[in-house]
Amino acid sequence: MGGKVRSLVDTTSHRRYDSKVSIMDSSSFPASNNENREEVRDNFSRDILEFSGVIELLRGFLTGPIAAPLVRSLEPRTDLDAIRRDLEFVKEARDFLRESSRPSCSSLKDPRAILEKLGIEGVALDPQEILALIEVARAACDLRGLFHKSPFARLDELAGAMADFRGLVKDLDGKILPDGTLDSSASKELARIRRSTERLRGEVQSTLEKLVRQFSHDEVLQDAVVTLRNDRFVIPVRTEEKRRVGGVIHGASSSGATVFVEPLETVPLNNELVELQEREFAEVQRILAEFSEKLRAQKTQLAGAAEILSELDFAFAKAEFARAYNCCLPEFLSIPGIVLKDLRHPLLEKSLRAQKRKSVPITLELDAPKILMIISGPNTGGKTVALKSIGIAVLMAQAGLPVAASEARLPICNRVLADIGDQQSIQANLSTFSAHIANIQSMVSVADQNDLVLLDEIGASTEPNEGAALAVAILEHFRERGAMTFVSTHHSRLKAYAAETPQALNASMEFDEVTLQPTYRLISGLPGKSSGIDTAERLGLAKSIVEKARALLHPADAEAAALVASLHEQKSDFETRLNDLERQRGEFEARRAELEQKFEQERRKKLRELDSRLEETLKQYEEKWEKTVSAIQAQALAQGQSMSLGKKVERKAAAMRSDARDEWNAQVLETLGAPSAEDTRVIDSPPALGDRVSVANLSTAGTVTALAGDDEVEVVVGQLRMRVRKDEVQVLARVKGANLISSAPNVGGSRETSRRAASHAGADSGPASGEINVIGTTADEARDLVDKFLDASFVGGRFRLRVVHGHGKGILMRALHQMFAQHPHVESFIPPLRMKAARARRLWS
Repeated sequence: MGGKVRSLVDTTSHRRYDSKVSIMDSSSFPASNNENREEVRDNFSRDILEFSGVIELLRGFLTGPIAAPLVRSLEPRTDLDAIRRDLEFVKEARDFLRESSRPSCSSLKDPRAILEKLGIEGVALDPQEILALIEVARAACDLRGLFHKSPFARLDELAGAMADFRGLVKDLDGKILPDGTLDSSASKELARIRRSTERLRGEVQSTLEKLVRQFSHDEVLQDAVVTLRNDRFVIPVRTEEKRRVGGVIHGASSSGATVFVEPLETVPLNNELVELQEREFAEVQRILAEFSEKLRAQKTQLAGAAEILSELDFAFAKAEFARAYNCCLPEFLSIPGIVLKDLRHPLLEKSLRAQKRKSVPITLELDAPKILMIISGPNTGGKTVALKSIGIAVLMAQAGLPVAASEARLPICNRVLADIGDQQSIQANLSTFSAHIANIQSMVSVADQNDLVLLDEIGASTEPNEGAALAVAILEHFRERGAMTFVSTHHSRLKAYAAETPQALNASMEFDEVTLQPTYRLISGLPGKSSGIDTAERLGLAKSIVEKARALLHPADAEAAALVASLHEQKSDFETRLNDLERQRGEFEARRAELEQKFEQERRKKLRELDSRLEETLKQYEEKWEKTVSAIQAQALAQGQSMSLGKKVERKAAAMRSDARDEWNAQVLETLGAPSAEDTRVIDSPPALGDRVSVANLSTAGTVTALAGDDEVEVVVGQLRMRVRKDEVQVLARVKGANLISSAPNVGGSRETSRRAASHAGADSGPASGEINVIGTTADEARDLVDKFLDASFVGGRFRLRVVHGHGKGILMRALHQMFAQHPHVESFIPPLRMKAARARRLWS
C-alpha cells in the first residue's frame, strides 16, 4: 500500500503543489502564514490514501492521450451538481457498453498545443499538425450522432454539442497522407508540377541510361547504374577515366576510386528538375497555409470538440474502470451518515489480482446520531486498510468516480483529515508520538461537522493509560465539532468509551480463534480482541515466551478479553443459526418450486386430455350436424317447405354450437376443477339469488343467477349456464360476491368467448339484458341498430329479445316489423298490442 506518511485532505481546494514537499512540524510555521500551512497540509491531501495511485490506475483505461489532461486535473470536489453530472455520464457510458462496443479515441493526439499555435495569426501548421486536427474533426463527425435517438440523453446532449465538421473534413480529408506528405489532389497546380517532374525525371533517367550503355563497353563506369547526388542525377565514373565524360563532378566515393559525374547532356534537364522541385515546395507551403487558415476559421469549434471528445473518452474510461473493479455509482446523503457495502481499496485489489488472490471486502454503516466508529481487533487484521478504504471511497466519489463497492451512500465532505502510519522524522526531530500529536493538532484546528476524520492507532507510542486518556479527549473534541470520525485502536478504554457514548459505535476486525488467523471482515456493534499474544504465537515467537506472557496477563484484562471472546462466540452462534434458517428457507423455496412445477406438469397433462376430448366432441357434433341437415332437407323436400330451410338450418346450428359449448365447459370443469376445503362446507338454507352453491356431479362451485319457479334455479358454473332442481344444489358456507364468470379461468383463451358467456349467463337475469331502445331514431338508424343487436344476440345465445320503439306515427314500428319478417335470425315476433295476450310465447333468435 506504499509508505506510511501523514496526510491531510482538503477537498475544497483545487490547488496543486510540488509532490516533493517534505513532512514538517506544524509548529514550524509562522502564525501569520496560515495559508501556507494549509497549502502544505493540502500537499499531503491524497498521498496517504493513495489517490494518485487510483488516478494512474484510471489512466490505463483511456483509449488515447486526448483525455490525459482531464485525468491529471482530477480532484475531489464539493459541488454536488457537478459530481452528479459526471456520475450520470458514467452511468450512461456503462449502460452503453452493455449493448455496444466502446467508441475509441486512440487515433487522436492531444490537439491543445496545436490549437494554441493555430491561434497565432499567420502561422502555418505542418502537415502532421493539420492531420491531427483533421482527425479531431473526423472523430467529431463520427460521434456527433452516435447517441441520437437513444436512451442515453446525457451522452447525446454532450456529443450533439460538437460542431458539424462535415464540410471541413470533405475539403481536407485525404489531402495529407499518413506520412505527412501532401497528396497530389491537394491542388491542381501541385498535381501539374508533379506530373511535369515525373516526366522530366523520366527524360533524365532515359538520357543517363543511354550514356551508361555507351560507356559500359569502354570500362569507363565503375557501375552501370544511375544514382542521385545533391538531388541531381549522376553516373559513377572511374576516377582515372573522368576526363572521358564531360560534365559536372558532384563528389567522390569514400575510397576515391569513383567520382559522380553529371553529364553535360543532362545538366539542363537537372536544372529544370530542381526548379520544379522548388516550385513544388512553394506550392506545398501555400497549401499548408491555406489549410491552416481553414482550420483557424474553426479554431473555437475544434477546441470545443477536443474538450467534448476528452470528456467522452474519460467517461468511458470511468465506465470501463467500474466494470473491471466491480464498482458502483455512489449516492450522496443530505444528512450525516455513511453506508459502504463490499468495500475494497482498488489498489489493493489490483495487487492481489496480480498474485491471483482476492481481497476481503468490508461492510460498514454509520447513521446519525452515531458519527464515531472505533475499530479494534488484532494486529495485521486490516484496520489500517479499512481506514484507507473508507477515505479513498469518499475521495473517489467526490471526484466523480465509481467506488469499489456494491453500494456506497456517502456525505459530501469539505475535508478528509487522515493521520495514518508512523510519521517520525529524524530530520525534523520528531518522534513517532510527537509527529502524531503535531498532525492531530493541525486536524483539531480545522475539523468541522462536514469533515471526515481518520485516525490510525490513536493514543499509541506512549504510556497506555495516558495514551488512552488523551485519545478519549481527542475523540470528544471531534465528536463535539460534529466531524464524522473513524478510529483504529487497541485501547480497552476506547472500546468502553464507544459502548458508553450514544454517538459512538464499536466495530472489530474478525479474528478466527481456531486458526489464529485474521479474516479481515469488519463486524459492526462488537469490540474486537487485540489478540496480541495469539498473533505473536502465530508469527513464531517461542512457545515458552507466549505461555509466560499469558501467565503475566492482568486478571482484569484477561476477563475483558474473555468477555469480548464470549460476545464474538455468541455472534458467531447467531450467524450460524441465521445461516441455518437461510438454508432451510432455500430448501423450502426449492420444494415449493418443485411442487409448482409438478402441479404445472399435471395441469398440462389435463389440458392435453381436454384437447383430445375436444377433438372427440367436435367430431361427434359434426356427425350430428350432418345427420340433422340431411333430416331437415329430407323433411323440407317431403313437405315442399324450402322457404324456411335456411332459417331452420341456422337455428339448429346455433343450438348445436350452444350444446357443444355447454358440454365442453362441463368437461373442463370436471377435469380442472378441484373443490377447496372451504368450499366443501355447506349451510342448510334454500338457495337465493347471488348465492355461491355446489351442483351435484360437478366439482366446481357456481353462482345462482335466477330463481326459475319454486323447484328450479339457474346457476352459472365457469362459462356454463344451467337450470337445475333446488335439491341438486347446496349453498356453501362461505358466500363470495364475485361472479364466477369474471373470475373463472377462460379455458378457450379468448376475451370474446368470456364476453359471450357473460352475455349468455345474464340474458334472462334482468329486463335490460335482452332489450334495445331505439326511440328517437330514424327508421334507417333503427334498422341498423336493431340488426347489430340481433346479430350480437344470435352470437351470444340470447333466446328472448325486446325492442322498444315507441308509438308516434307508426313509421318506426312498420319499418322494424318489415325487417323482422325478413330477418334470418327472427323466427317470430309479437307486436306490442298482443304482448300481454301472448306473453307465454317466445321470441327466438
